[in-house]
Amino acid sequence: MLFGGFFENKIVLVTGIAGVKGTWLGLELLRAGAEVWGIDIQDPSGAEHFLSSGLVSATRFVQGDVTDIALVQRLVDDVDAVFHLAAVSLVGQALRDPLEAYRTNLMGTVTLLEAFRRSRRARYAVIVTTDKVYRPGGRRPWVETDPLFAPGPYPVSKACAEHVVSDYHHTYLEPLGKRLGVGRAGNVIAGGDFHSSRATGGGGRLFVDCFEALMEGRSPLVFNPGGRRAYLHGLDVVTGYMMLMSRLDLPGVQGEAFNFGPVEVDGTANGDLASRICALWGDGLGWEQGEGREEPFSSQALCWEKARKRLGWHPVYSVGDALAETAAWYRTWQALRRSSSPGFMRDFDLEQVRRHRERAALAGASWAVDA
Repeated sequence: MLFGGFFENKIVLVTGIAGVKGTWLGLELLRAGAEVWGIDIQDPSGAEHFLSSGLVSATRFVQGDVTDIALVQRLVDDVDAVFHLAAVSLVGQALRDPLEAYRTNLMGTVTLLEAFRRSRRARYAVIVTTDKVYRPGGRRPWVETDPLFAPGPYPVSKACAEHVVSDYHHTYLEPLGKRLGVGRAGNVIAGGDFHSSRATGGGGRLFVDCFEALMEGRSPLVFNPGGRRAYLHGLDVVTGYMMLMSRLDLPGVQGEAFNFGPVEVDGTANGDLASRICALWGDGLGWEQGEGREEPFSSQALCWEKARKRLGWHPVYSVGDALAETAAWYRTWQALRRSSSPGFMRDFDLEQVRRHRERAALAGASWAVDA
């Protein structure tokens, strides 16, 4: 059984379900036998992948604000477990609107934790933060015990939320027998992400910029070719979150934070990533260098040894695999996007989930055994 049958017949709430990771997580949870509920501030009609994935009809979806305690409490009271992903997730967006970043990322987490504390039913929760919480410095990959609080409203709001998580765990949740964990991940590559620099007013995601340009027949612009990032596929990340939740009853897991990083621990250079994307697309276009822009980190790298040892988790896809799967997703999206069906990507999404699970089973991932 997937994840040892942990999710079968459980009602699981996903906050931020209409986002990139939230959508893939919803698909994985359904495949693992869960009944999926979701809350998101976005209107589903504007969440392109969530709508095209068919999750609107396959889940119980509520449009609402994660800081609305009455709404969140009503939902958490009737579920078994919660994945908290709702956030202002772009560094540039947080810089432009720090009040919203702190309200959503910090107070949204406080609201969720308080509802979880009060709920008589919900027993498991995974709070998703980011690798951006780590303080810059040094060249080795970050480990979970490294200092937090990188500068800027996005990392600070996430680091503050982690301190609140720790306080709730020790003060309220552990004495109640509730199980809680924190997931930190790097830069996620997956189909369904439309956060390009053009769409977000600057500071978009490099791989999205590349695929957007290539779909339009343009050469992608790379602003900082020498910058390095830890890139991993979205399905590796969300199955990591699920593995974490499924192991929360084990010693050394509950109340702990875990890094989920790529095969290429030291990350991948931006220029190399763009070159690989252009080669996969195959239209003869190459990337061009744009004007340099300030980046919060010159390099990012995560050590995920703790997740390997305590959870039995490891990434399934290399960066090359992740890019190949993502290129296939955008090719299919481009071909089918004029379809009148609201769930026109559902079959292809499920095929990507199946391929990832089969690769994971071949790689010895315990969660992928469907017996």
